[in-house]
Amino acid sequence: MASRVDICNLALLFLGSGSKITALTDNNVAARALNASYDLMRKAELRANYWAFALKRDTLAASASPPPWGYPNAFPLPGDFVRLVQINDFYLVPSILDYNDGDASAYAIETNAGVLSVLTHYNAPLKIKYVWDVQDEGTFDALFNVSFATRLAHATCEQITNSNTKKAALGEDYKKAIMLATRAGAIEKPPALIGDDSWVMSRL
Repeated sequence: MASRVDICNLALLFLGSGSKITALTDNNVAARALNASYDLMRKAELRANYWAFALKRDTLAASASPPPWGYPNAFPLPGDFVRLVQINDFYLVPSILDYNDGDASAYAIETNAGVLSVLTHYNAPLKIKYVWDVQDEGTFDALFNVSFATRLAHATCEQITNSNTKKAALGEDYKKAIMLATRAGAIEKPPALIGDDSWVMSRL
C-alpha cells in the first residue's frame, strides 16, 4: 500500500535523484516542487483515463433552475466529480435524423446557475457513471501509482533536475506506463458503439 511520500519518492527515482523525502513539508527543492504539483497532477491523471478503481455510480436530482435554452433539464454534478463516463442506459442515435440541422447531443457538461451540471433532455432521476476525485492513496491501483509518479516526475523535472532531455524521456516513459495499465485492465475502456443510421433502422 503506497503513501503520498512513497509516490513522490518513486517520482524522484524516475528523475534519477539519489535522495528521498521524508515528508512533502521537507525544506528542499524537491519536496517543495512535488508538494506544489501533487494534487494537480493526481487529478489530471484521474481525468486522463478511466481508471477502474476510480469509477463510481450515482443518481442525480434535477436542478430547480433549468438551462435558459437548448436543454430542458440540468443535473448538478457531485462535488467529487472528475470526468463523466456514462449517463443512463441508453445509446443516442442522432444519425437517425437525416439532414439534422441542430445539436442532437444527448447531453452537455456546462455551468448552470453557478454549478457544474449535466444538461440533457433526459428526465429525473439521472443515472451516471463517473470518475471521482480519489484522494486515499491506499485505494490507488499499483499501475496508477507508476503512471502518476511518472507524470509527477515529468511535471517537476525542470525544477528539480534542470534537464529538458530527462523530461522528454519521462514523456515516453509515461506513454509506456499507460500502455501497460491498459493491457493489465487497470484502465477500463467502455466500448465505443456506433449507432445505426436511418437506412439501417428503416429495414428493421
